[in-house]
Amino acid sequence: MKKIAAVVIIGVLVALPMKAGDSKSLGEWLIKPGGSPAVITHWFASEELSHRDIWKIYLEAHDPDGDMLQFVAAFWQIAYGYYPSEYVVIKKRHRERMKGYLRFPSYLGDRLDEWTQLRLTVYIRDKGGNTSNKVVLPLVLSRGAKQGPPPPPFDTGDLDKLGTIPVELIDPQRGNGDEREP
Repeated sequence: MKKIAAVVIIGVLVALPMKAGDSKSLGEWLIKPGGSPAVITHWFASEELSHRDIWKIYLEAHDPDGDMLQFVAAFWQIAYGYYPSEYVVIKKRHRERMKGYLRFPSYLGDRLDEWTQLRLTVYIRDKGGNTSNKVVLPLVLSRGAKQGPPPPPFDTGDLDKLGTIPVELIDPQRGNGDEREP
């Protein structure tokens, strides 16, 4: 009897946001809308990276509501296009204010040609459904390239590792079974 009651309650909770004319998902229904969006105040990333290195994307941000939820990161690659967005959860201690870096291990996926051009767009989504300003960072993969030290405000003190962007890069010329239609 308890199992039937639990199933009915879950069914009601799922069906509530799906009433006529309401296009919100259950996740959107559970999030309290409103508040202020986060602001990414400073950012930096080297524009060149050696193949198989880890790219550090430095970010400083704050949210007056203290409800930053996740980074949204999307890569674009010349001759391939957009990769699906990746979501990196923001730790509780960073939800109001943060200064640190995201990591992108370029060794995931295919070995890419010299001078492969990428572009990363990063922004922050908060619990209210608000999004921060978008930061667009270019990247060229080049053997022997070195990431230099970051500029202020990222050159002093300890920086927090904010998470890893787990995108597997694809060589569009070699193909690996994941070819996309134009």
